[in-house]
Amino acid sequence: MKKIYTLAFASVLVSGAAVAGPGHNSANMNNNMPVATITTVVEPVVDRIVTVEQIPMMRDNQNVVMTGYIVEDLGDEMYVFQDATGAIHVEIEPVILGEMVIVPDTKMKLRGQIDKGDNGEPDVIEVDYITTM
Repeated sequence: MKKIYTLAFASVLVSGAAVAGPGHNSANMNNNMPVATITTVVEPVVDRIVTVEQIPMMRDNQNVVMTGYIVEDLGDEMYVFQDATGAIHVEIEPVILGEMVIVPDTKMKLRGQIDKGDNGEPDVIEVDYITTM
């Protein structure tokens, strides 16, 4: 949510500068007070494949791309995803799956974010994109 608010605020600042019109220096507006500059940090798109084994060493909410197999449906949008290095729970909402049928021997590529477990709960990948390979 923070990013959305930051971008909305930035667009208001840009809009305000545009209203001043050409030839007006925005630094001269408001009694010669300087205009604040907003810097937004955008996490790069992840294209490097990571393994289940690497997940515990990564940070919470980090974007990941993984390839492997969904080997079990645990119900309530939870599945077991497995690659050559291990297995992890993934959460896939029905809207992400669409009409896709999950078959344990079909290799999948998924993209999502790491949700680090609290109080001994296991790490989970919250999937926002999935496709067959």
